[in-house]
Amino acid sequence: MAQLFSRGTLTRTRWDYFERTNGWAFVTGNVASGGIGTYFANNSTATMHLDIYNLTWAASIATDWDVWLYAPPLTITPMTPGEGSVNSIQPDHAAPAGVVGMYTASTGNYRHVLRISNNVNGGSIAPVGGMTWLTLPPLWTIAVSAYVGANPCELSMTVWFQESLDNIAPAR
Repeated sequence: MAQLFSRGTLTRTRWDYFERTNGWAFVTGNVASGGIGTYFANNSTATMHLDIYNLTWAASIATDWDVWLYAPPLTITPMTPGEGSVNSIQPDHAAPAGVVGMYTASTGNYRHVLRISNNVNGGSIAPVGGMTWLTLPPLWTIAVSAYVGANPCELSMTVWFQESLDNIAPAR
């Protein structure tokens, strides 16, 4: 993606980089009332990390929104999205790691990344634009959510990301 060869593991006297593929993930759905949230999780259980370059969400109503980072395990009350997919930017490649979904409530070990409390219909964070990017280790999740009260709400989220292995290449 935009930051190829800018991240790696310091080994011996040089940096080793193992970017694999770029991707985007999309999810959308709606609720009649209550809580609504979208998530993108690194479903890898090995050494695959996912570098997030942009996360954009849009909603049918203006309210206060929160961006969360969840440590495993993800503990949510799931809801069925209207649509969801994880895609490779290069169409002839298999889909990269990652999974999307939606939920109405969550608990567990979380970190608050951002709160937008000025009643907006969406937003975008591009960690690489003004600071370092956000990396999802295996089984970690990033999510956007709000409580919409008695209002019906449609919510969608798109995440642009890159797979990255931070380890030393196998000996030849």
